[in-house]
Amino acid sequence: MRDLLRQLPRLRSDRQGNVDYANSHRVIVAETGQNAERIARAQHMGMGAIGHLLATSAPQIEDGSVDSDAIEALGWLMAELGDLGAELAVMAVMAIRCRARDRPP
Repeated sequence: MRDLLRQLPRLRSDRQGNVDYANSHRVIVAETGQNAERIARAQHMGMGAIGHLLATSAPQIEDGSVDSDAIEALGWLMAELGDLGAELAVMAVMAIRCRARDRPP
């Protein structure tokens, strides 16, 4: 994720402030897309693991052994990670489109 965060300022933006993949440096776009895909995979696996832990922890949650504040915090984390996953998917797709456009037929 550090690499992606370092790459983002190197991408160009359009007048609306959106990333302009088509006019950004091809290597940076490709690396950004690869990092976005890698992070999205890790994020999806982590979300699945959290879901599995919550499902198997139901008895402890129900009897109060696990604090409800912790469950709420996990819910908010999962919501934010879901939003991150959506943005990462967009970045990866845009990078793939730019790579495809630059390939000779």
